[in-house]
Amino acid sequence: MLKDMGGITKLICGANRGSMHSIEIGRGETPEILFAHGWARNHRDFIPAAEALIARHRSILVDLPGFGETPRPAEGWDTRQYADAAAAFIRERIGHPIVWVGHSFGGRVGLRLAVQHPDLLKGLLLVAAAGLKSPPRPAWQRLKGRLRSAQYRRLRQRAHTEDEIIALEKRFGSADYIQSRALGLRDIFLASVNEDQAPDLPKITTPTVVMSGARDTETPPEMGRRMAALIPNARFLLLPEFDHIEVLHRGHHIVALRAKELVEGRPA
Repeated sequence: MLKDMGGITKLICGANRGSMHSIEIGRGETPEILFAHGWARNHRDFIPAAEALIARHRSILVDLPGFGETPRPAEGWDTRQYADAAAAFIRERIGHPIVWVGHSFGGRVGLRLAVQHPDLLKGLLLVAAAGLKSPPRPAWQRLKGRLRSAQYRRLRQRAHTEDEIIALEKRFGSADYIQSRALGLRDIFLASVNEDQAPDLPKITTPTVVMSGARDTETPPEMGRRMAALIPNARFLLLPEFDHIEVLHRGHHIVALRAKELVEGRPA
């Protein structure tokens, strides 16, 4: 379905398996930037950034498989399979290299794409991206975590109904873990959340910018710094005012500027 809004065309595509629902925003014949959202979110997160680029650049905003209006894959994919699906989408729907802007889980997929399909990327902008294991916690926190896990396992063995299990997950689990059940994506969550892409990051040759919010507790700045240090010639940018989600909204103009610089081949 096509919508013309003041000379700006938005294309809304249905999705079959192996494709992704998407919209396009901006002037130009084909997209130059692809925006990929985080876990349990959708393409709408990046509308403010894409609209900031309307005058000169065309963007495509996708719903990754299992989120938004794109059906989940039949199997329990990890990020390698998401990257392959993204590569197929870029080849079939766009047909030339693009700048990939990935937030959180979308950053995980972007890292895989840069390793597995570097020919499809002109630039890589990682916004509060996941993909590395968290640094070791202090001994007292590790002990507390083990005790908490043991308590959960004991109570889980005593649970007799689905409602009791769900209540325990809400008590002991992370927000994303809890939400993965409601979304029907528990298998994909478990396949992806513990991945450590650190060994592959030195293989990335795509021009890369890593952005982290100083207030981000989900993918903290230390993770962004380590990520940038592992990717050859990557640049790290710390954004003092933002947390994990605020960077998409109040910080959308910064995301748009860095994406624009990568499209135009200028240093960020």
